[in-house]
Amino acid sequence: MNTNCTTPHMMQQSNYLNRTQTDRRNVTFLSEKQVIESPKPGQSELVYPRGQHSWRFDIKLPSQLPPSLSQSSQFPYVRYYLKFVIDRPWYQPNIDKTLYVTVFPSVILSNNPQYSMESTFSNHNRKDVALRGHLNKLGYVPGETITGTLEIENPQQIVLKKIHVALFQNYQVESNTEKQMILETILPGVVNTNNAHINEDFAIALPFQQFAPSCHFVGGFRDNVSVHVDYFLEVKVHAEGMFTNFDVSVPMTLGTECNKNTNQHHQNEATKILSNSVSTDPDKPIHIEDPPPDYGSTAQ
Repeated sequence: MNTNCTTPHMMQQSNYLNRTQTDRRNVTFLSEKQVIESPKPGQSELVYPRGQHSWRFDIKLPSQLPPSLSQSSQFPYVRYYLKFVIDRPWYQPNIDKTLYVTVFPSVILSNNPQYSMESTFSNHNRKDVALRGHLNKLGYVPGETITGTLEIENPQQIVLKKIHVALFQNYQVESNTEKQMILETILPGVVNTNNAHINEDFAIALPFQQFAPSCHFVGGFRDNVSVHVDYFLEVKVHAEGMFTNFDVSVPMTLGTECNKNTNQHHQNEATKILSNSVSTDPDKPIHIEDPPPDYGSTAQ
């Protein structure tokens, strides 16, 4: 089993024309090799009768691993893969098969009490529109619902066009970062209103979908690599006038196993998906513009 972390590096070349070329850097931070079956003493090769054959194997993963990230052509990314090789005699080509797997480290929210603590946040704009928010907790798993309350003081009764709430994933591989929106919504109770006082509850359901959990990893097989995965909830107020929009971001933690006391959207379906550290999706092929290293390099 091997793991690759790929990041883009920019190189500037100057001749008669200026051009920028992207150089991709692969870093291996996990490599395990197993010989499932080999010839017995006195045998030069293995001979099997015609038909189907199967072999059992087990690979124990380290407790600290970064999650799989960006299973596509997007950079940077973290990929795990299994490469099976049938080593044949020199006069016949080897047979190999590569299977990409998804690896998520276990992040148990109940191990850290701060994930279940309430949180408040606030901000304001130059028109004295003041936002104060409250979240019931800061740690969630897929399938749960983020719930909270927003209070707005609008003494000048400026028209508030909308309040946009979004959950973002921000991950960093070495010095390369990527930001992705997980979900978004517009609060229906605050659209084109100029009320002086607003109190609005909100509830945003996280989809039952595999998400890389929050993670901070530094390590490597030959070279060290750092991988960080963070989530934050952004509340943005769109107000009438110039330079009147403002927002506030609240760091959140996405885990693989929830606290004992969950809200109305229990995590049972999510943990069915996320409880295992390794899962495969053979029907959803990964983008393989950058294939894994050849057998010779991984077998060294």
